[in-house]
Amino acid sequence: MATHVLTTEGPRLAVISCAIRNTGSGWVLIDDDAHAPSGVSGVVQHADRLELTHAVGAVRVSSMQVTPDEYYSKNLVRCGVSVGLDRSVVYLYKGTSTVAVDPATLVASGGNLWITGLLELPLAAGGN
Repeated sequence: MATHVLTTEGPRLAVISCAIRNTGSGWVLIDDDAHAPSGVSGVVQHADRLELTHAVGAVRVSSMQVTPDEYYSKNLVRCGVSVGLDRSVVYLYKGTSTVAVDPATLVASGGNLWITGLLELPLAAGGN
């Protein structure tokens, strides 16, 4: 798994990104000829949430978004994410419900969740 790092005039930022899918055997990272995760090493399915692991050495969270693709959007799937330095927890909801659904119940051969985030890294040697 590669981690892309943006070097700015300020802090260095790790790009956390991936697409995940459940075709019936549980949620997995899509890593093929057309998709490659950055900074994300795994996804663990729990009864009420998904847990993404991203141990990139972050010292601060900048941002993280989880976006349902067109299949899940038209089926009224919403996402919420709680972000940490080395893992993030994604909760999935249907329609207007305030109760998280079991991720195992959301199955689609072509439906994805897209994850994109930036995590601040420690300064590199030399100050950048």
